[in-house]
Amino acid sequence: MRAAPVLLASVIAFAAIEGTVFHTGLYLWILDPNASTGSLETILRNERERPKNGAQVLGVGDSRMLLQPRIANQRTPETGDTFGSIATPGASPRSWYYLLRSTDPTAHLYRAIVVAVESYDDADTLENEADRAEDLTYVIARLRLTDLWEFSRSYEDPGLQWKAARGILFKGLVYKRDFEDLLLHPHSRVLLAKRAHRDSFWWYYNFVGSPDTLSGIHVDWKTKTLTAPPNTDPELVQRLKSRLLLPLPAETGGQNRYLKYWLGKMYDRYRDSPTRLIFLRLPRGGWVRPDQPPYNPHSSVREMAAHPNVTLIDEHFFDSLERPELFSDELHLNGPGMDLFSRMLTQEVARILGRPR
Repeated sequence: MRAAPVLLASVIAFAAIEGTVFHTGLYLWILDPNASTGSLETILRNERERPKNGAQVLGVGDSRMLLQPRIANQRTPETGDTFGSIATPGASPRSWYYLLRSTDPTAHLYRAIVVAVESYDDADTLENEADRAEDLTYVIARLRLTDLWEFSRSYEDPGLQWKAARGILFKGLVYKRDFEDLLLHPHSRVLLAKRAHRDSFWWYYNFVGSPDTLSGIHVDWKTKTLTAPPNTDPELVQRLKSRLLLPLPAETGGQNRYLKYWLGKMYDRYRDSPTRLIFLRLPRGGWVRPDQPPYNPHSSVREMAAHPNVTLIDEHFFDSLERPELFSDELHLNGPGMDLFSRMLTQEVARILGRPR
């Protein structure tokens, strides 16, 4: 009985500290901008604080959505549109929904949202994205207590469901590694956070892609072999072989269900909005394997395209970029490829939208 008041007081104190530090914006200003949570929050903060005069277009995706506002906005006098981007390396379609909800809370801020997807066929991947544990770390600062049921239940693995629910209730558990690093290096973290607040917009805006290419590497589809110059990174060679030569994952319909849910959530946010959703299929790589997944007429994006405020850019629009000399690795365009991608996308978006009134 004597211990009960002490225990109660401890629980109340813990809840007060947890709520004050991690369930408000207090901790966000000092996140490590180089870690997953901090980098995402930095990108969101830069977009929210960016002056928005005139018609706005926003790019969404992961590290392969290499729309460069620096390149796109060179054509603003001609197109009338100003481009921004919240494309985040490692972010998934589940994460994109929460990023958009935070960036555009009224669903009326942007003239168009341009979303980059890997496939128009919802082809299954080696990873089950529904059970992507890292999503919780990426969007923890964007999650509310009211998201607890939907977000946690969106995982298929019961262990991940519990981890997600626990993390939303006690965000300090998710911030644990970042917080430990802060305690170990408080001075350097404060300096890094200040520098990120001051300069990070220009870090991203002036980013120039890698000069590396895949030139000199050859793929023989008949013999299913890949040859590379002797000085090629062995890890890159292995990743290329895995992506190009290993059998495709079996089609289970899992990716289709996942994308219909999360891209559908994005559509529902903009259903009654003047904002247009524009989807693009990313360039597939320096080489395109001949055994592509089957055409899926009932994929998430193809079904959404039946709605008046949704547009699919032709899935072969970026085929001209699928060359070894324009890729730096198995997934990512290099600097020249990024520039071409941005110019082509800007021109196509301007054609779809027309000049704003």
